[in-house]
Amino acid sequence: MKLFQSCWVALLELFDSLTSGPFGDSAALQQPIFTPHHHNEAPPPILKPPIFRPPNRPEDRSASIKCDYTAMGNGWRPCSTADDRGCWLSGPGGQEFNITTNYETAVPIGVLRKYYLEASSLEIDADGVVNPYGKVFNKTYPGPWIQACWGDELEITVKNDLPFNGTTIHWHGVRQLGTLDMDGVNGVTQCPIAPGESYTYRFRAMQYGTTWYHSHYSLQYSDGLLGPLTIFGPSSANYDEAKDPILMTDWNHRSGFQDFQKELDGTGPPKMTSILLNGLGSYAGAGRDGLKYNTTFERGKRYLLRLINTSVDTTFIFAIDNHNITVMSSDFVPIKPYVTNHVVVGIGQRYHVVVEANPFDSKGNPETQRGEYWIRTIPADGCSTFQPGGIPDERQGIVYYEKGSKTCPTTTRATDIPLDCRDEPFPSLVPVLPWTVKKVERQEISDLFEVGIQNTTTFPGFPLPTDHFARWAIGKQPLWINFSDPTILNLGNTTFKDNYVVIPQDVPQDAWIYLIITSTDVDAPDPSRNFVTAAHPIHLHGHDFALLQQSNELWNGSNFNPKYDNPPRRDVVLLPAKGFIVIAFRADNPGAWLLHCHIVWHASSGLALQILERQEAADHIFTPEKLGRVNQGCRTWRDWFGEEKNFWNPTGGSQAFQEDSGI
Repeated sequence: MKLFQSCWVALLELFDSLTSGPFGDSAALQQPIFTPHHHNEAPPPILKPPIFRPPNRPEDRSASIKCDYTAMGNGWRPCSTADDRGCWLSGPGGQEFNITTNYETAVPIGVLRKYYLEASSLEIDADGVVNPYGKVFNKTYPGPWIQACWGDELEITVKNDLPFNGTTIHWHGVRQLGTLDMDGVNGVTQCPIAPGESYTYRFRAMQYGTTWYHSHYSLQYSDGLLGPLTIFGPSSANYDEAKDPILMTDWNHRSGFQDFQKELDGTGPPKMTSILLNGLGSYAGAGRDGLKYNTTFERGKRYLLRLINTSVDTTFIFAIDNHNITVMSSDFVPIKPYVTNHVVVGIGQRYHVVVEANPFDSKGNPETQRGEYWIRTIPADGCSTFQPGGIPDERQGIVYYEKGSKTCPTTTRATDIPLDCRDEPFPSLVPVLPWTVKKVERQEISDLFEVGIQNTTTFPGFPLPTDHFARWAIGKQPLWINFSDPTILNLGNTTFKDNYVVIPQDVPQDAWIYLIITSTDVDAPDPSRNFVTAAHPIHLHGHDFALLQQSNELWNGSNFNPKYDNPPRRDVVLLPAKGFIVIAFRADNPGAWLLHCHIVWHASSGLALQILERQEAADHIFTPEKLGRVNQGCRTWRDWFGEEKNFWNPTGGSQAFQEDSGI
């Protein structure tokens, strides 16, 4: 009986859990991740072209949107089949939108999709222990699954019902070409949304694949303010059916705002306590009757899995016992498929993978009798920090081959999975759509950034002048933004405060911008900075970047050996501990774009900078008229912030309101 209880698994059904929005049918399509599975349904008939349901739609067919390309004319048809997922739309004269289309310059014409999100406080019992400081969208954790089709426009209204916090929402990895003001970074692209106020984001879905949206206000996303976002489109590997997104994360039972104090006072880093899959976990077996994420496979079918790491501090190694995985995209970039038995997913990274439901035994022979297999999310060595002696069970989910089964798997982890902290192998990440980056000599790259902990006497005290906390930095000093005075409203400035860490990149349009980022100071020793052996997931907003080099070696200048011909491409990359990376991207999206570590404690400490790309062009694009919504949001924020009675601690004074970098 105890074994049955400890291994019992159920699907979590969240009925009536979403706040109704004002947008009619579009709002009704916002569904939680946890929806009933329908495995034996016949596929719905194709609607009048060019309207159709995407092949990688939700498991709950009633939650699926319809791709609508009516604006392109009736000559267009969907062309994705189980044996050719690389085709998306075929049109007159042999035209196609497919896996080889350059999605940065050619995008189909979709429709406008409207969604509504409310940010509010909620106690979250994710693992048997209640976190009383949860912050969620639409009363669910994770938040609603936002869906769109390639080429659609998204209009998402966010209302802030949090009592003491502002908020902004970042659409992680979304290109935001010409829509800097929609990137959702307070202090950079807008002021925070004041409590009781709303802000509407609108942008084009130029890319396709899966990502996530999350708060970029201080430490909020560590408390639960996040959700998945999928843009349906072609795939570089074939599959039969798709599973709903799988969000993997570490978790704590306190607010990130509380834990961050350990980062500041030098007793950190803060320790995590649990692992969750789609908001489900079990802390030391506490109180959840063994409830785990689970899914059901049918033998012989190929399943698309959408993996997202939404962690605070943990790189995960994802694997399904006795199954191989075909990897076909990294972040939003389709890649040439390769087969492995595990995939390393860093914080903020996403992978689309295909799993064939043909399990094998330890000798590689087909296995037909067993019906249950563990899904593993293994914390990578050196890229996770859990309570001493309390590393959570890596067996966080189950694949069943018998619907309704509650049998506990007895499978074991493959013995050849390395556990070291790393990215997926550099040579494996080959983009389907190739880029060729202009070759440069080492001395032509002037932007070299060294990640470390800045000496407390080398920059002004924050939040109070008398405070001298050691903080992480990548620029000359740690980032510290002003919520009330975002960079986007200062694009005409000739100078910026040092703590904004603005890096001007006034290069010609479409020229390449190159950055070298190191975790040591071998090239140019800096006595004001302490260098710690730590890896950092580095994320760039507004662009995919070409990863020219990723090395575990100490940077010394002579080991500059970049790959220019179709290098890996993505928006999050791991900076190895004691190593370096070289990245490049085109100057084709004027604006102020944040580059930061995606470890929450490090970003809040100040490990970030702003790339000010083609400032004159940005200032010309983002006129006062275009920024009317931003200015209005700043006025309401300043009014709210000007009343100290609104603060959680009114006696602290306005100078103490912000304790971290702000991002």
